[in-house]
Amino acid sequence: MAGNSGRVTKKAPAKKAGTKSTSSGSKALYSGTAQGTTQLPVARVKRIIKEDKDVQMVSNDAVFLISLATELFLESFTAKAFNLAKIEKRKTVSYKDLATAVTQHDSLEFLQDVIPKTMTLTAAIEKQRAAQEKEEMGDEEEDADQEEANGSQAGSDDEEEEGEESSRPMSEDEGELSTPEDMDED
Repeated sequence: MAGNSGRVTKKAPAKKAGTKSTSSGSKALYSGTAQGTTQLPVARVKRIIKEDKDVQMVSNDAVFLISLATELFLESFTAKAFNLAKIEKRKTVSYKDLATAVTQHDSLEFLQDVIPKTMTLTAAIEKQRAAQEKEEMGDEEEDADQEEANGSQAGSDDEEEEGEESSRPMSEDEGELSTPEDMDED
C-alpha cells in the first residue's frame, strides 16, 4: 500500500492475546507497523534496495524505515554543511561546504571517498605522480625481493655443484646485470 506520494498506510493488526498494555489499559507504544509519510518516493527506494542481488524480498515497513533514516541522515548532513556556509556568511550550500563537513565530522568519515576535498589541478597532478612513483617503487622492491630469492637459490645450487655449470635454465632476471646507468634511474 505504497503510493507515489511516499505514504505508507496499513490496516491495524487485530488485537492479539499477547499484546502488552499498561496498567491504565492503553496499548503499548509499538503497534507492529510503521505509519507515516516520507519525502522520498517509497517505490523508488524499494527499487534501489532490490538492486542488491542479496535482497530477495523487502517489506513495506523496512522500506519506509530506510526512507525515513535516509531523510534524517540527509537532514543532518545538510545542516552541518549549512552551518559551515553560515560561518562564511553565505546562504547557499556549495560542494566545498559538503566536503568540509565530511572532513570535520567523524560520523561522516565514511564519505571521504565519495565527497573528497577539492584541490587545484596542479595539486591533483602532483598527487597522481606521487602515487605512481610509490607504485613503481613497490614494484621495484618486489623485483628486488624476487632477485634475492633467485640469487639465494642459485647460490645454494652453486655450493652443491662446486664449479660445475648448472643444468637448470636461467631466467631472464638472473641473466641481466645492472649497469651504472640503470642504478642512476632508481
